[in-house]
Amino acid sequence: MGTDTQALDHPLATAIGPHGPGAPNGLLPWACEEYETETGRKVLDDFPEWEPCHRAILSKGIIGFENVGGELDKVTGKRVTFAAFPWRWTGGDGCIVRLVAIVDPVGTYRIEKGEHA
Repeated sequence: MGTDTQALDHPLATAIGPHGPGAPNGLLPWACEEYETETGRKVLDDFPEWEPCHRAILSKGIIGFENVGGELDKVTGKRVTFAAFPWRWTGGDGCIVRLVAIVDPVGTYRIEKGEHA
């Protein structure tokens, strides 16, 4: 699954908010303060879970791609094969990838099922 936004989750449900490995007030305390001033609600009341979208899709074996960009209109509505080429990041849990859409101009290409599929 891909999105053209910086995160699959609302930014205040990430380390930007008061979640996860960030500071107790989040990595961007001013963003939390601004949200609470503008809405009159606490960030943790509206976004109580740490990255819930990540957990929901990853627990189902679905990979998420953030900041997907490029010439998406060229492949919208077409059958494509996506390939992702990640950095080598020993011990990392996510990283930048080069996401490539491989287009079959005739539309007949299919990936054969493996022996155990």
